[in-house]
Amino acid sequence: MKPGFHLGKRHGTGADDHDHDREEVDCYASGVEDWNKGLHIGAIFIVLVVAGLGVFLPVLGHFVPQLHMPRTMLTLGKHLGTGVIIATALIHMLPGGYESLNDPCIGSRMGDFSGWPGTLAIIAIFAMHLIEFVLSNHAMGKHAHSHGLPEGLAEHHHDIEGGAAHVENDSTQTASLHGGAGHVHMDDGLDKQQENCDAVAVHTHHNHVHGASFLNDDMTAERHKISTYILEFGICLHSVIIGLTLSVATGAGFKTLLIAICFHQFCEGLALGSRLAEVQHRKHAFLRAVLSATLFMLVTPIGMVIGIGVRYSYAPSSPASLITMGVLDSLSAGILLYSGLVNLLAEEFGTLEFRGYRTSKKVACFAATFIGAGIMALIGKWA
Repeated sequence: MKPGFHLGKRHGTGADDHDHDREEVDCYASGVEDWNKGLHIGAIFIVLVVAGLGVFLPVLGHFVPQLHMPRTMLTLGKHLGTGVIIATALIHMLPGGYESLNDPCIGSRMGDFSGWPGTLAIIAIFAMHLIEFVLSNHAMGKHAHSHGLPEGLAEHHHDIEGGAAHVENDSTQTASLHGGAGHVHMDDGLDKQQENCDAVAVHTHHNHVHGASFLNDDMTAERHKISTYILEFGICLHSVIIGLTLSVATGAGFKTLLIAICFHQFCEGLALGSRLAEVQHRKHAFLRAVLSATLFMLVTPIGMVIGIGVRYSYAPSSPASLITMGVLDSLSAGILLYSGLVNLLAEEFGTLEFRGYRTSKKVACFAATFIGAGIMALIGKWA
């Protein structure tokens, strides 16, 4: 997110060496002025509670019957989080990347190319798509092998054809030996044998359809699992950044940034928690969901603790800091944009379950998504 604090640099015209030297010194200025210890430490626990509330509401509501929440409420919260994630990528992370990587303090270290943030975001999008494809393809091969559908189907088909041919040959030979009456008798036997073969074929086809259905269900669950963890990776990456940013912010900008981050973390938590609750595991599903939710809850406070620890030596306008923050902002923007558009917006609105909703519920889901994005866009004016 865009820093809500003074960066400590004053850009002159560069007309004389004195102004140039002062600009260089300001770029490497370190330390944070007017830092309020009590307020910043208290903010760690505020963010911890808000993020935990957002991510654990859907998880506990799904697994704990006593804490069951109306499904419509969780669905709307998930779509609200979708809008927040997309807006965060486009309004907070990507512009922050442009601001950092095109800062005059970097000079020509990035090759005087102003398009680095967009390039890095595209790289992140392609990388996430490739990773998701490779993992899904691997999972598909593993599940297909475990079900043994192609080999099993071919084997049954071969047995059925062999059985039918065997019946036909036996009937022909028997008819030749025993004449017309025998021929009639064997025709009856052939009909019965053919009926048995048809029954086997139907049974085999039935099993194949069910096997394919199970495989399709497994693949859907596996893709959902992979996309959920990719989403969490992107969220955690940028959460460290915003935690660091918040911990070194001061003055009125700190309170505005804290409010923005709390709303942001709560809504992102709803979106992530809803997907974590739906991830299917063969065992320990609740424990795995709790561990993933706990990671999200802790990652922003961890970033804040890091920021507090380095506040005296941290030089936010130094080339190293600007490049690091700019690269992370840009990569995070790409990951969140891919996850938000592909795995949340397109996937959630394209399911048969969603298409089966009442019209009023569909409208509410769209409205929740738009409201989430709109609020984050509004917050982007100040934070």
